[in-house]
Amino acid sequence: MPALGAAQSTAAAPDLVTDRPGFGESSAVVERGAIQIEAGITVQQSTPSIREVSAPQVLARIGVTPRVEFRVATDGLIADSVRTPTGPVHTHGGSDSEVGGKVKLFDATRAGIDLAVIPYLSLPTASRGFGSDHIDPGFKVAASRDLPRGFGLSGTFNTAEVSGDGGRVWQRELSVSLDHGVGAGVGAFGEVDSAFNGSGCDCSVDGGITVALGTNGQVDVEAGRGLHGAAQDWFVGAGFVVRYRHR
Repeated sequence: MPALGAAQSTAAAPDLVTDRPGFGESSAVVERGAIQIEAGITVQQSTPSIREVSAPQVLARIGVTPRVEFRVATDGLIADSVRTPTGPVHTHGGSDSEVGGKVKLFDATRAGIDLAVIPYLSLPTASRGFGSDHIDPGFKVAASRDLPRGFGLSGTFNTAEVSGDGGRVWQRELSVSLDHGVGAGVGAFGEVDSAFNGSGCDCSVDGGITVALGTNGQVDVEAGRGLHGAAQDWFVGAGFVVRYRHR
């Protein structure tokens, strides 16, 4: 962090807005020439017998223009543990990767709402059994609006074509989040996430806190649980964000 601080611009830094924690994405883009690295670890229980750990869950965001950023993401290493009658079975492998961008369409100052679109491609970089064998396209729409008394409301709609044993299918997901600044660089949020498939809704809730580290850093923790369908039983996660700004 001291090395990063020494390289900061003398101009006032814009607010650090991140795409983690939570399922949704922010409607903000990083400033032109800035590099923002977001990373973390998540532990989740999918069924009473299956537990999964994924890390370092890296998202690199690079500002291209005042309204466009380039994005590269990967969950990194995925480790599964399955309880069987003869004992636990452990497997691990690499995940797929994503490459895409975010384009800011509207600002709240003019339209009353912040709106951005995020087109992306999922690339088949995973180990066998840990991802797709094809390039899968996806598209997200992220919106946010400030509310009275320091609250903020945001939502993300995600649709993606996913390859599986049964062929290619389109998946849809909607997340809605309410956040509030607690003070002294601390923020809190609560979120509802719903993934839709042919059998209904895989719904879950989650929440967490973020803590600012100066103007270019952040740490976070989160936890959630499934409510309906094939959503995970529970999950916990933690992460950090670092931003580098050119002079």
